[in-house]
Amino acid sequence: MEKRIEKVAVIPKLKQRKRVAAYVRVSMDKETMLHSFTAQASYYKELISKHKDWEFVDIYADYGISGTKVNRPEFSRMIEDCRNGKIDMIITKSISRFARNTALLLATIRELKALHINVYFEEQNMNSMSEQGELMLTLIGSIAEAEAKSMSQNVKWRIDKTFMQGEVYSTTRFYGYDIIDKKFIVNKEQAKVVKRIFDMALNGMGYIKITEVLNKEGIKNPSGTKWTYRSVERILKEDTYTGRLTLQKSYRSEKKVKTINNGELRKYIVENDHVAIIDVDTFNKVREMIDSRRSKAEIRNNDNDIFKGLIRCSVCGACFQRKKRYGYDLYDWKCWNYLYATKGERCKTVGIPESILIEKTKEALEVDEITKEIVKEKLKSITAYPNRVLEFVFNDGIKKSITWELISRRFSWTDEAREKARTRILNRKKSKN
Repeated sequence: MEKRIEKVAVIPKLKQRKRVAAYVRVSMDKETMLHSFTAQASYYKELISKHKDWEFVDIYADYGISGTKVNRPEFSRMIEDCRNGKIDMIITKSISRFARNTALLLATIRELKALHINVYFEEQNMNSMSEQGELMLTLIGSIAEAEAKSMSQNVKWRIDKTFMQGEVYSTTRFYGYDIIDKKFIVNKEQAKVVKRIFDMALNGMGYIKITEVLNKEGIKNPSGTKWTYRSVERILKEDTYTGRLTLQKSYRSEKKVKTINNGELRKYIVENDHVAIIDVDTFNKVREMIDSRRSKAEIRNNDNDIFKGLIRCSVCGACFQRKKRYGYDLYDWKCWNYLYATKGERCKTVGIPESILIEKTKEALEVDEITKEIVKEKLKSITAYPNRVLEFVFNDGIKKSITWELISRRFSWTDEAREKARTRILNRKKSKN
């Protein structure tokens, strides 16, 4: 047979374009923030388009969020896209823009390096994939973190100095007043509502009833929406309406969380700072009534407050409260907005029998018995879901979800409970006769 040779054409392998994204973190001021983002977005799109072997992915921008924080929405979205293989390279202005927390910076860079994703810091002209990258990142990141702490201390010092002069620091809105040049000027329309809230409270109306009256009449709360018992409560506890100005009632903790000042920092009280809407006697009477009701409530609930303030509703975010089951010596934990919200606005989350709650908490904590001390030491919160799932969040950040289900009454009743039920039915029949 005659030998035949066929020539096969070589198809060159096309070079894959590098998928490039940009991360920016812009300041809090709205005008500056908008200008900064627009400018940076335009700059990075142009920069990436100049490289023929680069493909533009997205610009991830966090607004007014500190670089020391772990939870930054756009930063988290970018890292998730990296994990899903959507990004090959990230460009950012500087290390301080990327992260001011050294531990977070290094952990993120190491994860991205494991995914073969390079981060380029323009200001430092540095690639995270380079041999000297991690050492330089550690040094510069530590400096950035120290600078952030120094800036935080400077801000706190400036706030304290402002308070020492008897001035508000940054309040721009306060229901009942218009704040002009840091001075409280009475807003006549809103002041009428404030006076009415105090009058209703003096006449024995509670938070819930006052809330219902205000919403029924279409009166808007300080945020321009419907009133809640919390917003009514804040009005009735606010001594600013008496003409007094109490400064530094709260502060930002090291974890950037708003915290009530219970003596950790100095408070400043300015008497007769502005025109009062409520006289001092009226304010004090209302506070006495509120404190008296709270004391009675605490006495009623003192027998079991292990879960007090711990359980949150996944639907509306309200706390669960302990409620005695009508006609029985049994308790359930139910969403506040199910128990007390106005008709038509009640939360749909199901209540949890206390016996089941205790058993599931034991299961989550892996203990035979639970006490208030054990729960406080180990648990940060419990989230209740409508599909009968409890999510336990531990103080160390670990989460555990446990499903629960209602036990048929015929299995859960004791002989004593059955006897009580039988006696109750007999007594009802006797009273009818």
